[in-house]
Amino acid sequence: MSTSTPDGHAIRRRPRDRRATILTAAADAFARAGYHGTSMAEIATAVGISSAALYRHFRNKQELLGHCLMSGMDATVSRLEAAAVQDASGHRVFEELVAIALELRGLPRLWQLEFRNLTAAHRSSVLIRAVRLTGYLRRAVRARRPELSDHDVELLSWCVLSVAVSPSYHRQQLPPTTFTSVLDAAILRLLATELPPGGTSPRTSRPAPPLSPEFERITRPERLIGAAARLFNTRGYAAVGIEDIGAAVGVSGPALYHHFASKADLLNEIIVRNEQWIGLYTSRALAEGRDAREAVHLLMESFVGFALQQPDLLGTTVSEVGHLPEPQATRYRRIHRDGILNWARLLQTAHAELPLPQARILVQAIGTVVIDAVRNPRALGHRNLAGALIAIGDRIALHD
Repeated sequence: MSTSTPDGHAIRRRPRDRRATILTAAADAFARAGYHGTSMAEIATAVGISSAALYRHFRNKQELLGHCLMSGMDATVSRLEAAAVQDASGHRVFEELVAIALELRGLPRLWQLEFRNLTAAHRSSVLIRAVRLTGYLRRAVRARRPELSDHDVELLSWCVLSVAVSPSYHRQQLPPTTFTSVLDAAILRLLATELPPGGTSPRTSRPAPPLSPEFERITRPERLIGAAARLFNTRGYAAVGIEDIGAAVGVSGPALYHHFASKADLLNEIIVRNEQWIGLYTSRALAEGRDAREAVHLLMESFVGFALQQPDLLGTTVSEVGHLPEPQATRYRRIHRDGILNWARLLQTAHAELPLPQARILVQAIGTVVIDAVRNPRALGHRNLAGALIAIGDRIALHD
């Protein structure tokens, strides 16, 4: 932006919205390539400014990431607050949540995958905003389901959030009005779910007995896979070294290379394990289901069971696949896309009137509900999380 002096020399002035433009470009870049895969120079180029100019607004990449998340969450909280004032029934809050989730489609993925890369101060600030956001959702759920316990209200509020933000985790496109109506309807069905009574208490794990040297040698590759999955899921692939993985199973880091060619090869093995689990329970559901509806229900049961039993395999696959070498990443994306498509076609068989694109959106929403729940400490404390998630998934998928 420039103006001219009386003698014809140009005077350049910063656009008033330069900071907002930077935040938008940075959020898009972080959501697309990840925090570690994005440079300040790339963000500056996307905005059309020099790196030096970018550093005049933000001291470093970590500070920029924090402001991206806080800016997006501030906009979300502000709009939910206005919606809550307009409609005491809570319905307007749900509609506004879907609308802003589609407008800021990359923000939820940024929150899920990059929160661990924030400074301690920015983590606290983001969590304060998250508490306010979920507070509006809890009150809206309570207005609609006053008979529910506080634990059930909290779980449904998190599940509503997962449905609304599920488009952040895929690239499916629909006309905006259609996209909105599919998600709005899924949320209304979710809110009508009859949640099951409390389940049995989880089994207390027993201390593992010492391993014999021979058994330790045989099982070491699987133990390395399990340890790496836990570390990648909690700390992120880029933040974990081979020494960390080795220490987790009581060996030196270089011992990993006796079993895996590289850290990336170990990541690929984790993702292959995830694919094997999914392939097994999908085949079983299709073989045992007597019709499409029962097969969908069996798929839902198996997916929830797998997610609760193997959260680190699932979490690592969701969060860290971008670190795979391109041939392996392309293979995984194809397998994942085919799996979603097969589940969507099964939904179509159960609901002949359901177009395939809408079925795919519903499958993605159900998957996000389950994946978010097993990674959420607040949800994991629910009295019967497995039963509740199965009931919610069935309600969204098999509605009458």
